[in-house]
Amino acid sequence: MEEKRKLKFVFCAFALLLVVGVVGYMYLLKVPFVDALYMTVITISTVGFGEVGTNSPQAEIFSICMIFLGVGIVGYAFTTVVAMFVEGKLVDLWKGSKMDRKISALKDHYIICGSGELAEVIIKKFIDENLNFVVITDNQQDLDDYSHHNILVVEGQSTEESVLEKAGIDRAKGLVSTLETEVDNIVTVLTARNLNKDIYIIANSTSKSGNEKLLKVGANKTLSAVEISGKRMASLMIKPNIISFLDVVTRIGDVELDLEEVIVKRGSYLEDKNLIQSQIPKKTGLIVLAIKKIEDEKMLFNPPVDYTFKIGDVLIVLGREDQVDKLRHLGDEIKKVL
Repeated sequence: MEEKRKLKFVFCAFALLLVVGVVGYMYLLKVPFVDALYMTVITISTVGFGEVGTNSPQAEIFSICMIFLGVGIVGYAFTTVVAMFVEGKLVDLWKGSKMDRKISALKDHYIICGSGELAEVIIKKFIDENLNFVVITDNQQDLDDYSHHNILVVEGQSTEESVLEKAGIDRAKGLVSTLETEVDNIVTVLTARNLNKDIYIIANSTSKSGNEKLLKVGANKTLSAVEISGKRMASLMIKPNIISFLDVVTRIGDVELDLEEVIVKRGSYLEDKNLIQSQIPKKTGLIVLAIKKIEDEKMLFNPPVDYTFKIGDVLIVLGREDQVDKLRHLGDEIKKVL
C-alpha cells in the first residue's frame, strides 16, 4: 500500500542520514563511533549541545548540510505520520499486518482471484458456508471495503507468483479465477498450477475458445458465467417448473434445502452398510440422490438399496444443513446411547 511505502521511505532516509553522519564525523573529526553518533544526533535534531573533537571548515560545512537534511527528513516524517494518524491510515496498517499474520496461518483455504461481480457472489457464498478464503485484487476501493469487513485480502495481481505466494498458494485447497480478461485467467491458472501441483482450480471463461485453453494450462474445471446465465434464462422460459425446483435445491427459493456431500470415513456409522441398513431418510430426513464411488470415481445416480458403502465414497444428499450434520455425527450419537 502507498502508506507502507511512505513509512519505508522515511525509515530508510532517516537510517541513511544517520549512517552518512556517523561516517562523515568519524572521518572529519577523527572521533570514535559513539562520539560520531552523538554529533550526528545533536546536529540533525538541532539541539545544540557541546561539540566533540576538533572542528574544521570542512566539518562545519558538513554539519550545515546535515542540519538542512535532518530538518527536511524529520519534518517530512512528522507531517506524514500525523497525516496518516488523522486519516486513520496507521490503524489500517496495523490491520494489514494483523491480516498478513492470519493469512500466513491459513491451511487448506481457498483463493479468489478478482473482485468483480462474479467474485462478489462467490465471496458471499463462502462467507455463508463459513469457509477460510483469501481475495486477491488490485482494486483500491475493494481492498478498503474487504479489510473493513474483516475479509482477508492481498493487494496485487494474481498473475504474479509473489502475490499468489503471499496468499498461501502452497497451502491452499482451491483457487477460483474470476478475472475480467481471458489472458489474465490463463496466466493466473498457469502460475498457480506451477506453484501447487495438487490445488483444485476453477476458472471463468470469457470466450468460447477459452475453456480449452484454461484446461490445457492446468484448470480442473472451467465455467462461462455468460453461457450459464443464457442457458438458465432460456430454460426458465421453456421449463419454468423444473427451474423452480432447481431454485429450491440451490437455495434461491425460500425453502432452505441444499445439495451437500458426505464422505464415508473409516469407523463412521455408514461404513460397510447399505442404503436399507443405514436408514438415512428415516434417521435424518435426507434424500440420497447419488453416490460417487471411490473405486472408479463414477457417479451412481439413484443408487440401488442394496449398494454397500465403502470408505471414501461420497454421498450426494438433499436436505437441510442440520440434517446433513446429523448424518455426519450419527455414529457418535449411537455410541453415546450405547
